[in-house]
Amino acid sequence: MYKLHGIMRQGTIDSALTSVRYATLEEARAGARELLRDDRVLRAMIVWNEVPPRFAEWVER
Repeated sequence: MYKLHGIMRQGTIDSALTSVRYATLEEARAGARELLRDDRVLRAMIVWNEVPPRFAEWVER
């Protein structure tokens, strides 16, 4: 499973997309594209939903 972390220009991200657990990498990429619709979000990081989280990939504009 995967989760999203958003990197923003300022402030913190308050989106339901970051709390969702995605079953596949393709679903996480689709969620990241939706997250990037917010102008303040610079890029999104997809991580494995583990403790500690492991990096999977960056999604940028």
